[in-house]
Amino acid sequence: MSFDSTQLLVGAALLLAAFVKGASGMGFPLIATPTVALLLDIRVAITILLIPNLVMDFTQVFRGGFPLFVLRRFGWFFLVTVAGVFLGTKVLVTLPLWALNFCLGAMVLIFVVSNWLRFDFTVSPRMEKVLNIPAGFISGFLNGMTNAAGPALAVYLYSLKLKKADFIKSISTMFIVTKLSQLVAVSTWNLFNRSTLSLSLEVTLFVLLGFYGGLKIQDRINQQSFSRGLMMLLFVVGITLILRALTQPR
Repeated sequence: MSFDSTQLLVGAALLLAAFVKGASGMGFPLIATPTVALLLDIRVAITILLIPNLVMDFTQVFRGGFPLFVLRRFGWFFLVTVAGVFLGTKVLVTLPLWALNFCLGAMVLIFVVSNWLRFDFTVSPRMEKVLNIPAGFISGFLNGMTNAAGPALAVYLYSLKLKKADFIKSISTMFIVTKLSQLVAVSTWNLFNRSTLSLSLEVTLFVLLGFYGGLKIQDRINQQSFSRGLMMLLFVVGITLILRALTQPR
């Protein structure tokens, strides 16, 4: 069986995306979705990536014990995330995706640059209770629109100054809620059928190789290196979103 350059690119991108996911707790949809879309319709790409993403998220959430503290701390966040996902999915099929990608990429880059310039900010426990609801809705909304809630979630969780392990458990739990909601939402497009399910399971087995490697690296990264790596990841994500927006048809 022969493979063309596009198929090889997609395979490499899936491995890289899974590796980044294992090491940082995020990044898989942002890297994998646009490359898989080179071969498949964007809606099909989103659908087949849901199961591998959920498998990796469940692995990270239950690694080291059930994250009960995450459920207690972000209960309202999760509730409004579901509403945001369904509304964002509806917007996805009615508005141009390039504009949404551009706005999201710009937001991420502004945050990264402000952090590098030491315009750092911290959300206090009191403000966290106020911001949990709008932050949850916005992240769900962005996930429904672009399949990329990671930057918004990372920006919010980073401002809470969570430890590396707590950050990964929190963002993985949030991804499970958003992806399960998105699974229901995309089913309204009748895309989740026997064909896409089979392809999704094949992709899952493939990306677990890269994910396992990322998990091994995760255990060896200290807090400072993790924070620096997260900022670099967000910078790359922001640039990628901007470039995608500028190259998409109007």
